[in-house]
Amino acid sequence: MTDPQTGQLLALLSATSFAGGSVFVAKGATGRGDRGVMFSVLVTIIFSCAAWLVVEGGSVGQVDSDHWWAGMAWFILAGILAMVFGRTLVFASIRHLGVMRSSAVKRLNPFFSVLLAFLFLSEPITGWDGFGMLTIAVAFALLLRRSWRTSAGKHPADRPPPVQYVWGVCSALSYAFAYIARKTGLGIIDAPAFGTMISAVSGFAFFIIAALFTHQYRENLRNIFTNLNRWLVLAAIFVSLGQILMFAALSYEKVSTVVMISSMEVFIATFLSVVVFRTERRPDTMTYVAAVLATAGVIAVAAG
Repeated sequence: MTDPQTGQLLALLSATSFAGGSVFVAKGATGRGDRGVMFSVLVTIIFSCAAWLVVEGGSVGQVDSDHWWAGMAWFILAGILAMVFGRTLVFASIRHLGVMRSSAVKRLNPFFSVLLAFLFLSEPITGWDGFGMLTIAVAFALLLRRSWRTSAGKHPADRPPPVQYVWGVCSALSYAFAYIARKTGLGIIDAPAFGTMISAVSGFAFFIIAALFTHQYRENLRNIFTNLNRWLVLAAIFVSLGQILMFAALSYEKVSTVVMISSMEVFIATFLSVVVFRTERRPDTMTYVAAVLATAGVIAVAAG
């Protein structure tokens, strides 16, 4: 198996893990506090540390190199963007929008990621890329329009107001920046599990520092294990595995391709939430149309 194929397989496994995590977050959303965000970062530290020791033999690269410290800085930045802002916002998005709508909004992730990869990593944008990004933007606009028109319907809980989509948009943007930081760091220190561990430790350190100044973070930290239920524990495990697999995929394949494949998460998440766990109703026609358009955009970008 070639390096690109390995990266693509890892990206697909990552999408599956993230999809499972999204469903479990939705099922465990009745919990209090941060609904398992801090705990999920702690689990990521444990899992990535184990992978670093077993798979990578505890390798940290050439520490005496000036570039090594630059790589560490990129890993730390990726941790703040993904583990703190990205994960907190995506958990909030799932609670406010549900699994299917939240996953649909995450289709903006490829849009942001391809654009940022072009700006910061010089990954080219082809005509197909431009067409795909436009299609993804149209799909999101349709989803937003549908929510705006139905937010005053009979079931407001099932039809969130448009402002609730801000959580997902900001999460997608934060993750897109995190992908760029991860890829840059891996170009310097080629150790995905080590990079994931450093990012997770950085994210958890942020929560600890924030707890010194903010009552809410202090309460969340104090009750990190108290507010859990079995679904949030499963969510933490699956999200952590998805994070590690995503980091590994980026070491084999370019950002745009990895993100495109990861977009398959929406189908897996929809199947799990509607068919397997029955946590949500079947989406309406407009949501299906938006999902199909977004998928077409993903395929176009991948083909480009």
